[in-house]
Amino acid sequence: MRSRVLFLLKYYLFWILASVMAKCVFLLYQGNASLAISDYFRIVFSGLRMDFSLGGYILLLSSVIMVFSPFVRYRILRRVFSLLSLLLLVVFWFVVAADLELFQNWGYHMDATVLEYIRTPKEALASTPSGLLLFLIGLWLALSACFYLLYLRFVGKQLVYDCGTWWEAGVFLLMGGSLIVPIRGGLNVAPMNNSFVFFHKTNMFANQAAINPVWNFMYEVEHAGRMGGNYQYLAEEEAQAVVDSLYHTGDTVARLLKTNRPDIVVLLLESFTADAVGVLGGNEEATPHLNQLAKEGVLFSRIYATGNRSDRGVAGVISAYPAYPNYSLLKYPNKMERRPRFPKELEKQGYHTRFYYAGDINFGGFRALTMMSFQEVVTEDDFSGKAKETTFKWGVHDEFMFERLFEDMTKASHPFMYMAFNMSSHEPFEVPMETKIPGETKDKRFLNAIYYSDRCIGEFVEKAKAAGMWDNLLLVLVADHGTISIKNHAYHDSAAFHIPLILAGGALNVRDTVITTLGSQTDVAATLLAQLDIPHSQYKFSKNLLAEQVVPFAFYGMTGAAGMITPEGVTVMDLKSGKVILGEGLEGNEHLLKAYLQVLDKEIRQ
Repeated sequence: MRSRVLFLLKYYLFWILASVMAKCVFLLYQGNASLAISDYFRIVFSGLRMDFSLGGYILLLSSVIMVFSPFVRYRILRRVFSLLSLLLLVVFWFVVAADLELFQNWGYHMDATVLEYIRTPKEALASTPSGLLLFLIGLWLALSACFYLLYLRFVGKQLVYDCGTWWEAGVFLLMGGSLIVPIRGGLNVAPMNNSFVFFHKTNMFANQAAINPVWNFMYEVEHAGRMGGNYQYLAEEEAQAVVDSLYHTGDTVARLLKTNRPDIVVLLLESFTADAVGVLGGNEEATPHLNQLAKEGVLFSRIYATGNRSDRGVAGVISAYPAYPNYSLLKYPNKMERRPRFPKELEKQGYHTRFYYAGDINFGGFRALTMMSFQEVVTEDDFSGKAKETTFKWGVHDEFMFERLFEDMTKASHPFMYMAFNMSSHEPFEVPMETKIPGETKDKRFLNAIYYSDRCIGEFVEKAKAAGMWDNLLLVLVADHGTISIKNHAYHDSAAFHIPLILAGGALNVRDTVITTLGSQTDVAATLLAQLDIPHSQYKFSKNLLAEQVVPFAFYGMTGAAGMITPEGVTVMDLKSGKVILGEGLEGNEHLLKAYLQVLDKEIRQ
């Protein structure tokens, strides 16, 4: 048994070596001159987690095969692994070789798009020079042959044993089960995704180089069926005209700021549904500080989250991008990079930007988005002492995150825009304070966690006021999404997407103001940029809520369904059947929803 265990260990290291070599080949082929010497080492080191994941998949298959080893001769098993290795190496190096040229032309690693060209290989290869094609084929075959010989010489020979006993099969099954750790990328909340290997704040090529192209291709193929919704309902020109008409808002008619360059803090509020916020008809006891901030500033009372998950909400606020029903944009950094992100607009205006997420930044693809959007990122790794001693499932509790935010503000250069995402109001609703809203039901525990987060916000505001920061501060509070946890709404009910949007701070020239315009989380970018006199036309799905002729509507999407809210009512469509499941008879809404889905579907494929 010892020889078989050693074989599996060597086999695992063999595939890690192949993955590292693939990165070296990629870097040599691309010849990017923007990398520092240290970047090359960081590319290899950062990419190891994804290499371990790919190796884990291969070793999982190998462990299953090894289950039969006690009952067969080693010569048979050696032949099986030789054939398996040859097949895997041919596929591995084919993907690597094909990815080299595709990356140079596309700017991102090979994805499931390449599968569309298999039906017409002649046309697909027409733009590739014959000499280049022969070189890539030669490289593919040479690397496959070299690594196969390495396998035979240094790995395959290890597989010599005498037939064992039945219990050894169980040992190999347990070994296979343990591989879930490297496959997932560790014991994190978030499973492995591309953003795990991102390490560079400004050089996207360096981040792309750290990606394992074979792992990436596997992921893309696995998710290929979720990407295309094929939402074709109207003539293309008609659908585009309908959507364009929703965003013709004209000039701003309400100027809320005393200055067009205030310091800005954006608070993304985890799960702060309107059902929990007193000023929106929710629980008065749970949000006393948000209620007070709304009275001191501006409350947008009819705002809806674009999706029902944090990754959709973060993209909705930062990039003004609607929640595509089929998949999260954050899972595809290449697509995310091509979308505008409002912190970058502020950076151009001299703002210093920073993002705070006191948890695992790999969750939901946050690492890629935040590193592309902000100059600096603060994560759970930047905390120590009591903050780390009292962590919960999602990371560091809110009081410590807000304490760090405040401290950084006292030392910040002006103007700055800091965005912080709290987490203590996330399930399992375990907060480090005496219970204020008693009860063991889920809704009571949730409201108690909301109370804790609200209290932390209140303490942060009081410290900012006492330190003299308030007078030039614009505080933007917006939830990442709503929830069904309090009133048990149907999953597609618009009430489950109703969230707060509050502007507060001494930079405002108005108080106790309520804006009732119907809008979306995606409208934050255009509204904020317009107040700062910064162009925002590049945000295709964001409207200025304070403009004249603004069209009141909100779109929201989730897996399998999408909704459109207008003054006429709410329409929700089941996307599998294509049938309206809520709001039948609202033909105008249905027309808007179909046009919106069609344009969004076309845009996200680009």
